Amino acid sequence: MPLHTRNLVTLLATVVCTVNTLLADPICFEGESATQVTEPMEISGSETAKDAVSKAALKDASGKKALDIRQGKGNPPKVTTGKAEYQFDVAADGEYFLWCRVWWLDECANSFTMNLDEARSFTFGQDGTYKSWHWVKAPPRLKQLSLSKGRHKLVVACREDGAMLDQIILTTNKRYVPVGIEAPSR
Repeated sequence: MPLHTRNLVTLLATVVCTVNTLLADPICFEGESATQVTEPMEISGSETAKDAVSKAALKDASGKKALDIRQGKGNPPKVTTGKAEYQFDVAADGEYFLWCRVWWLDECANSFTMNLDEARSFTFGQDGTYKSWHWVKAPPRLKQLSLSKGRHKLVVACREDGAMLDQIILTTNKRYVPVGIEAPSR
């Protein structure tokens, strides 16, 4: 086979693999799409929010709804309950990167506890951007993010109140950086 034909075949194979990866990746779902939510977590919308701060923040959330731990309702150590469960499927085995679009009230309201498939829990968040929706990436090299093809369960648990979760993204593309509201894949 001539060199230019081999190069063309290689290029086409690369394009097909890239397109197949792009069709299944990234996985994006809404914070309010949890299959189960327990108090003090709740699904809030800009019309149903109980306080002015949440109402204002939810106006800029995807679908104007989000998973919400209202200020004063879920502050450990007094409150040790509250979780949201999500079910999702991945199309292929791989190392995934987890991103969440979040809104934090302040430095005492900027994290969740997360658990994937009953593995060791980890802290998500703790960045210094407050009172605006922004994307935060999970800590690198978490063993929990090595996922096999098939169904998985993500549990987001209450760690601090005054925190909201709008969207969740899982991707195998280490260069992928979400911006603004992303289109849900389900």
